[in-house]
Amino acid sequence: MTVEIRRLYPGDDDLVMRVADDVFDEPVRADHLASYLAQSGHFMIVVLAGGVIVGQCAAVIHRHPDKPTELYIDEVGVSPAFQRQGTARKMLDAMFALGREHAAKSLGGHRT
Repeated sequence: MTVEIRRLYPGDDDLVMRVADDVFDEPVRADHLASYLAQSGHFMIVVLAGGVIVGQCAAVIHRHPDKPTELYIDEVGVSPAFQRQGTARKMLDAMFALGREHAAKSLGGHRT
């Protein structure tokens, strides 16, 4: 089955109504997702297979007063049927690219 890696944006609430088991800790609430995605520096990447979310990765840009900005990976979840197939790695690669796009300079330990 082909999988699609996709970033969620505000308004993508309908995508999270079909989620495989063990991807999130609890059922996703549309209002919580909308609030999360509306906040600057909050990101979510999902993996879709047949229109069902089988993986998710949430992260935030963390700005420090005394250190470089960094991307903080908050959580990663993959349905057991899609584990050990590189699903998490693909999501993390997409998230790291997103972090670099948003000037998370310390991903590689680089200080500005």
